[in-house]
Amino acid sequence: QLEALAHGEFVTYVHEETGAKVWRLTGGVRVPEEVAAAVDTVAGFHGFPLDARRRTRKAVGAPGDVDPAVFRKTYNVTAVPKSGKQNIQAIAEFQGQYVDELDLSDFCKKYDGGEPCKITKFVGRNVPVPGVESMLDTEYVMAIGNRSETWVYSYPNIDFCADLGTFGSDVTGESTFPYAISISYGSQKIDYCSSAITTRLADDIQKMGTMGITVMISSGDDGSGGETRQGSNGGKLSPSFPASIPTCIAVGSTYFVTGVSGEEQATTQFGSGGGFSYDFPVPSYQAQQVQAYLSTVEKPHAQYATGRGSPDVSTLGESFTVIDGGAAISVGGTSCSSPSFAGLVTLLNEVCLAESGKPLGYANPLFYQNPSMFTDVTKGTNAIGENALAGWRAIKGWDAATGLGTPNFGAMLAVVRTACKNAARK
Repeated sequence: QLEALAHGEFVTYVHEETGAKVWRLTGGVRVPEEVAAAVDTVAGFHGFPLDARRRTRKAVGAPGDVDPAVFRKTYNVTAVPKSGKQNIQAIAEFQGQYVDELDLSDFCKKYDGGEPCKITKFVGRNVPVPGVESMLDTEYVMAIGNRSETWVYSYPNIDFCADLGTFGSDVTGESTFPYAISISYGSQKIDYCSSAITTRLADDIQKMGTMGITVMISSGDDGSGGETRQGSNGGKLSPSFPASIPTCIAVGSTYFVTGVSGEEQATTQFGSGGGFSYDFPVPSYQAQQVQAYLSTVEKPHAQYATGRGSPDVSTLGESFTVIDGGAAISVGGTSCSSPSFAGLVTLLNEVCLAESGKPLGYANPLFYQNPSMFTDVTKGTNAIGENALAGWRAIKGWDAATGLGTPNFGAMLAVVRTACKNAARK
């Protein structure tokens, strides 16, 4: 009946390594002419799971070198008084990742002040089969975000691109919503999601900005993106989608040059995703920075686009301590960076709410107009691993390896307080 309705044929696909099966519709989808003008996209029958392999080091009983206390010390994160206004933060989980609230509570007790913590609301299902991704996201957004009210958007389907569309609709369709959201998922494979989903999600995230929502998205773990976990780009370099959407904050990763403090460089355990979009033109807020970078840096010996540049910012992204399955492990990836930066935005929102009654929302122009909010990272490259022959170097100013740099929270507080106070006067 579904085949007849969609005018297509379902085919069984089997994963060569795991044996997992999915049924996908071939031949496209046709809808009745009388409703076609009202249909934006049809999803849920075409996409495949993201490759779940991650560049991480995991050892039971061997926590990493970075925990919430190290993160706060590194970026001068101080206590921020509560505004007294509702200030919700959230993460979005895909690919069957769930949250173990016992692990989350244990993490808070052990690494964040000794008191248990819990998720306020799940949008979608949460079943007792947690994953390291979901635990990393919840543990760090909650710890860095001062345990603000936290929601989890949970999407168990294996059609990642379709679930992105559902996520966008879920957030924009509510009257009460989070002000800071982190997504730790994406792909650097060109055209991994259809143009319809790409456009629809970009529209939704732009809408979120106008609603007062700041969306942080991990910039990817495939470096310059010539080779990705979803396949080769045939000699072309590519950033990660959806981090390439111009109205989100794309968050890359750094680590210390030596030891566990001091100067930082682009990550070396994996390539922090970055580059220039084929889907979106350079937005006005970063046009000057992108032009300066491309006119200065040595170009990689590969094809690349000249559109929207990512990442926008970076934070530490290696050797994060996470409690998963009752054990402390060490995890690395830009998935460490995005929820941690989202926690900082939640703190900034407390200041903005106190000064103006409104959250930050679309923050990209403010960040690029005030680069002093960040510590410039000038060492390293994302030409790492399979992409070692072609990538982007970190240099003075914005770059496609580390963005504007890492946060200086004291400076961020000062800029945001002034900006929100001025906005309230208008």
